[in-house]
Amino acid sequence: MSAEPATLNPGGKSGAETREMFARVARRYDLLNHLLSLGLDIRWRKLAAREARGLGEGDLIADLCAGTGDLALAMHDAAPQAWVLATDFTPEMASLGLEKIARKKIANVSFALADALALPLRDESAALACVAFGIRNVVSLRSGLQEMIRVVRPGGKVVVLEFTRPTGWFFGPLYMFYFRRILPLLGRVIAKTAGDAYRYLPQSVQAFAGPEEMSALMRELGLRDIRAVSLSFGAVHLYVGIKC
Repeated sequence: MSAEPATLNPGGKSGAETREMFARVARRYDLLNHLLSLGLDIRWRKLAAREARGLGEGDLIADLCAGTGDLALAMHDAAPQAWVLATDFTPEMASLGLEKIARKKIANVSFALADALALPLRDESAALACVAFGIRNVVSLRSGLQEMIRVVRPGGKVVVLEFTRPTGWFFGPLYMFYFRRILPLLGRVIAKTAGDAYRYLPQSVQAFAGPEEMSALMRELGLRDIRAVSLSFGAVHLYVGIKC
């Protein structure tokens, strides 16, 4: 498998363009996620967070592309004694995440402004690295996974929750019609400053790796015991791998 060009992400945007796009939608980001997924995004994150069960005091969970911190908080609920570091490269998102954590008065969840390709963590310092609906926004999937693997200790987990293009003669076309036609319209109505953010979403999902390609890449990069769990008829996949 050849290396990917590290210039544009699957949706056709550079890192700077992606940051600017998420800055525009930050204030409505959580509301739009819940509405446009019919609330299923909450369940998907809880399922991903189950992978942190058993972690405790002294264990670090690194959350990449954390947005406003919903996965970080789900990880905290699953492993309340572990330390969770949420990172995002959009200041507006990180600021909202900090506000959310402060309101909940949680001491062992923190936020850092950082690019997913250059995490402020030592090698093998985390028990688990995770990302929800963010890895396809990174300009290089390979480099993003490599950075997650770098910071995870041997025996630790790499957990990825991401949209995929569903298959099936009925649900697949229905879902893509919703993604291409209905979702961008709803996004523009609810968040008038969204610009092309909700046209970008279906474009990036269509161009992103499928479960077979994603699993193969994780295996190539040295992870073992890889699982690709289909959720909601394949609209989302949960990927889990163990660092050797």
